[in-house]
Parts: sequence; structure tokens; C-alpha cells
Amino acid sequence: MLETLDKRQPNSMDPARPTDPDPADPFFPERADHAILETIEIATEGEDCDECVRKLRPVLKNMTGVQEVKVDLPAERVIVTFDPRKTHPPDLHDAILKSGYKPAPLAD
Repeated sequence: MLETLDKRQPNSMDPARPTDPDPADPFFPERADHAILETIEIATEGEDCDECVRKLRPVLKNMTGVQEVKVDLPAERVIVTFDPRKTHPPDLHDAILKSGYKPAPLAD
């Protein structure tokens, strides 16, 4: 009786490419059917009123990949939840600068 030499299961890892991720893996970074979200806190300077929030929030919220923006006035920080495959923290910093506010050097 002859046995097949290829005993690999369907969807098994290709031995010639052991570092290639399995596209069926739900955490495969190339899949676009679900968001991979990160949250970042950015300290800001000069935002101290509701008008500041009305200026800053839409600028960030309209960026590609940004899911949620919370502005904490007393702590002078912005909390942004975003998809890192679509936008990056330096882009968020640039958007804050363009809106007329300044990212602080360090968060307290």
C-alpha cells in the first residue's frame, strides 16, 4: 500500500516559508475585514475651553483610520483610538499642529 508523501493538512504552514503568516489567522495583519485598533494619549498645550474641543476634535476625527477622539480638558490631553494600518501617531501630531494647537513635550 502506498502512502502519500504529502501529509500536510490544508491551510498548514508552507515549510519553504516558515515565517509567512497564515492568511486564515484572524490576527493576520493584511486582513482588512476587521480593524486593529490602538489608543494613544497625546498631551497638548493651550486647549482650555469647549471651543478648543470643537476645533480640535473634527480635525482628528476626519482622519482616515481614526475611530474615536476624546478630549480631556483638565488634563490637557487628547485620547485617540485609531487603526495603525491607516494612520500613524506622527500624522496625529501633525493634525493637532494644523488645527492651531501644540502637542506637549511630555504627558504628565
